[in-house]
Formats: sequence, structure tokens, C-alpha cells
Amino acid sequence: MTGNLLDLLLPPRGPASDRIYGVVVGIVTNNQDPDGLGRVKLRFPWLSDDVESEWARIAVLMAGPERGSYFLPEVEDEVLVAFEQGDVRFPFVLGALWNGKDKPPESNQDGENNKRLIKSRSGHIVRLDDTDGGEKIEILDKSGKNSLVIDTAANTLTLKADSDIVLESAQGKVVIKGQSIEIQSTAQDIKIESSANLDVKGGAQTNIKGSLVNIN
Repeated sequence: MTGNLLDLLLPPRGPASDRIYGVVVGIVTNNQDPDGLGRVKLRFPWLSDDVESEWARIAVLMAGPERGSYFLPEVEDEVLVAFEQGDVRFPFVLGALWNGKDKPPESNQDGENNKRLIKSRSGHIVRLDDTDGGEKIEILDKSGKNSLVIDTAANTLTLKADSDIVLESAQGKVVIKGQSIEIQSTAQDIKIESSANLDVKGGAQTNIKGSLVNIN
């Protein structure tokens, strides 16, 4: 439909003016690029819905061979569009736009502008909070029950899971160090097992307590 798009977008002023400079608003219609180049197709609100652009490249934070920031807009997202050298056959997306229907995930109602946030379609969140005295970095899944929180104010790192937490090293060691280490189980057993040797050592005193202690 390139010809239709060309005819509809360009004003009837002759071949010398067959270019559009400046920017326009577009709506994403397709983000499944058959060549895997991270491009999208667009429609334009003032034209018929069956008029679709050529594949449009997306301006991102960083792009290079097998590296870069990868955030494709969703179908029906509103974006800001420009054309290479004004040629409507070569559109590219400058960025995404919120509007009266699609609102941002944060409102900044206090005017302090303390929060930076990435929120995915399903609700996963990466949040940077610069609130004075409450600085933190949060990673949360869509349920909010599984999270990693780096709390600068409290000087803590908290990892929470609604179910299991697994630490695994295929080849090397898992090292846990601290001035004091405490392991508690509120409902179930604690099991420590080694396929080879297991050493338990206390630099001062080693206490093993239980209603029944078996050593075999």
C-alpha cells in the first residue's frame, strides 16, 4: 500500500514537493517484523484504517550488533513518526506517546519527580525511587509477591518469593558471608547435605541442640 500512503499523505503540489518534513502521530499495527530487525508498521489516525506504512525502524537508547535496548511498542500504541529525508517510504519511530486514553503508570502528583519506572504489559516492574530518605531500587513481578529490593536508606537488600528461592552454581561455589548468619525455618525442616565431605566448625564454641540429636 505504499502508493496509497504516498498519495494520501502528500499534498497535491507536484513531484518537487513529494516529501513530508516534521513529525506526525502514528498507531502501531504490526510489530512482528519478518526480518527480525525490530521494526513496526503503522497507520495514521487521519487516514483510512486499511492504509499501512512500510516497515518503520525504531529509535532506541542504544543499537548495535546483537546488543542494545529492546523495547518494541505494542500494537495500538501511539508513537511519534518522522520520515527519512521526508520520504514517506522510509518512516521511523522517534518514541512512544501517552494520551488521554493510555496514561502513564506513575502520575507525579506531588511534583517531586522522584520515581523512574519500567512496567511491562503483564505488570512486571523495575522502579528507581529517589525520594529523599527513602531511596530504593525495586524489581517486582506482576503479582507483587516476588521481589528484589535494594533499600539505600535502610542499607539492606531484600529478596522475597511467594514459593521457592533457588541458588545454584553448576561449576563453582556458592559463598554466603556476613558478620552474623542466621537460617530459620518457621514450618518445615532444614536439611544440609553433601555428596562428599561436610565440615561444621566453630572458632569458639559449637552448639548442637534438639529434643533428639542423632549422630551416625
